[in-house]
Amino acid sequence: MAKRKLELEEQVDRISSLHNEVLANILSFLPTKEAIATSVLSRRWVSLWTLTNSLHFPENCPTRNNFVQIVKSVLAQRKPSCMKRVSFSIHNNCYIPHLVSSIVCMASKQKVEEIDLSLYSLKVYLPCEIFACETLVVLKLVGRFYLNLPSHLHLPLLKILHLCISCIVEDKALMKLFYGCPVLEELYYEDVEFKCSSLFGICVPTLKRLHVRSFDEKIHINTPLLEYLVLEETKASNYEVENLNKLKEARIGIYFDHENKEVKQNISNLLNGIHKTRFLCLDMDSTEVLTYACLEFPTFNNLGYLQLYLKTFNSHFLVKLLLEKCPNLDVLEIIKVDDLCDNEIKWAEPTIVPSCLSSHLTTFIFRDYEGTDEEFELIRYILKSGKVLERTTIYFGSSWEPSEARDAVSELCSLPKASKDNRIMCFEVALMVNFC
Repeated sequence: MAKRKLELEEQVDRISSLHNEVLANILSFLPTKEAIATSVLSRRWVSLWTLTNSLHFPENCPTRNNFVQIVKSVLAQRKPSCMKRVSFSIHNNCYIPHLVSSIVCMASKQKVEEIDLSLYSLKVYLPCEIFACETLVVLKLVGRFYLNLPSHLHLPLLKILHLCISCIVEDKALMKLFYGCPVLEELYYEDVEFKCSSLFGICVPTLKRLHVRSFDEKIHINTPLLEYLVLEETKASNYEVENLNKLKEARIGIYFDHENKEVKQNISNLLNGIHKTRFLCLDMDSTEVLTYACLEFPTFNNLGYLQLYLKTFNSHFLVKLLLEKCPNLDVLEIIKVDDLCDNEIKWAEPTIVPSCLSSHLTTFIFRDYEGTDEEFELIRYILKSGKVLERTTIYFGSSWEPSEARDAVSELCSLPKASKDNRIMCFEVALMVNFC
């Protein structure tokens, strides 16, 4: 009897018992093409997709003529209602710019909350209505756009703004856009092309997350509530960074001419600007240029986690310039990049032990261990200096033979340790774990 009851319960069509509004909301999370496909399920489902509050066309769009016809057909059959989300991700010429502009204009008038446009092929003029949409929360633009900013620009609910690849704007238009977003919390700014002769400012008092990938030579960042900062492949020529008192995480990817004295001074300003962060990641390019520049780091009193991508192991840079300036560091993670090569900078046994190693560092992580002398000596130094280390984790590179890896593990485990509580874990290529 119980088995029969279970079988009957499994046969119950719970989806059909849902209200049309609930089903339409579920269909809103599907690409529009797939939502329309559900119309063949039954008579009830024929027009359910017309009640959805989103338009979503992903990358796999049809030919140009078919696409235009499909979009026009969809718009003609949709029930007039609020449009919460509009999403296009198109990488060829299967659309026409004025069609996209008209859809965006229509959505702006229907209380749209999210607009996500990834259009790479043609230039699109965005309508003025989008910049006066009082319901818009998310705006993501990837492609070539002309921002036709109206005299009255007001986006009172916009919290997330992504501007990527080539958003073509007039001089100072972006700053005008920022001023019109009083509650903006997240800004992704990548490769934006615009004419700006003066210092470009990201001065947004409400901003919490900022991701910059730019070749602009002059940028001023003044964001007192910022918690998360990413500078990716950024030319650090003239950057002013200030008021980052609440910074929790900073990921820095910069490059510059380390022989240029003015640029070196500017990098010092950048480092001073982020010195209150709790997590710091320096990518391969950053550590390389900072190693050669021999800059004096500020003191990172709040830093608990330091992640470094290293092409070369330089004891002066790692110990004297950096670790010495991180007195409260709890976790040190070193990722050795694949193109580590021989050069004039070699690891030399440091003559000092930074206070973080002797009193705070509890976790040391080393990734892509290849067994070179410099890697081995660096690990030896950390183990014998880390008086409060609790865990050391070493990840072996992919080129190891299992038998060679086991010998290397034994050698690492035999190294003297300043902390008796330090457990060494070595992850081999054969996915075996060794505890020492």
